[in-house]
Amino acid sequence: MAIVTDSTAYIPEDEVKQHGIAVVPLTVNFEDGYIIDGIMGSEQFFARVDKATKIPFTSQPAVGQFAEVYKKLLAEGKEIISIHISGRISGTVESAAGAAKMLEASNNISIVDSGLTSAGLAFLVRAAVTWAEEGLSREGIVSRLEAEKKKIRILFVPDTLEYLRKGGRIGGARALLGTLLQIKPVLHFHNGIVDVFDKVRTKKKAVQRILKEIPRDSKRLRLVVLHALAPQEAEEIREMVLKEVPHAEVTIDELGPVISIHAGPRVVGLTIWPLD
Repeated sequence: MAIVTDSTAYIPEDEVKQHGIAVVPLTVNFEDGYIIDGIMGSEQFFARVDKATKIPFTSQPAVGQFAEVYKKLLAEGKEIISIHISGRISGTVESAAGAAKMLEASNNISIVDSGLTSAGLAFLVRAAVTWAEEGLSREGIVSRLEAEKKKIRILFVPDTLEYLRKGGRIGGARALLGTLLQIKPVLHFHNGIVDVFDKVRTKKKAVQRILKEIPRDSKRLRLVVLHALAPQEAEEIREMVLKEVPHAEVTIDELGPVISIHAGPRVVGLTIWPLD
């Protein structure tokens, strides 16, 4: 069994190699060229963004990129589960599905729209790897993924709405409202898109609002604090989470270029996965 994903899962390279995960990258396009997602840290990336005259835009992988990966894995006699960023914010799933249709062995490929991205997507990819190593069938793994993805929540607080507005990932009117009234919205993934979860006056209150969404009655919790260019704030949030739910497994992930260019610098957030 082969597990394929895209770069927005931001799974470390050593882990990718250890488990044989195939990663098909998205790109960030500047006026003077492009960069491949996942190979540049936030500090270096936003330093380049600051020098650009326009906010760069992102691109999904081409159908041919997926086809090349799938052909290689199929030639090795493997079945494929390809798990990707929400199809409602990226055409990546569409590219993956297009590639699968091109191949004669397309019935050996399952495409999964996570409805999520970043740590939420990574949760599903890691789960699929574990289940594959345990010997579950492709159909069984896909069924579990479809069930588990509904339990995973991503909530985040952008430091500025300008990047989301310019990137077209949230309504311009909402972005303008937040700017004018100095509101700090708590955003979340809802039915595969970024939407407003709540509105508060300060970033501190927004973080507290996110913490209230952690299910206290869950005995097994996996959480990831997300950030771009805000490592100290992320660590503070991690400590707050552990005070609230000391039994939880809590890690910190830095967002890569494709997601951080939409969320903006100094965004912080929390991905929540109840495992029971």
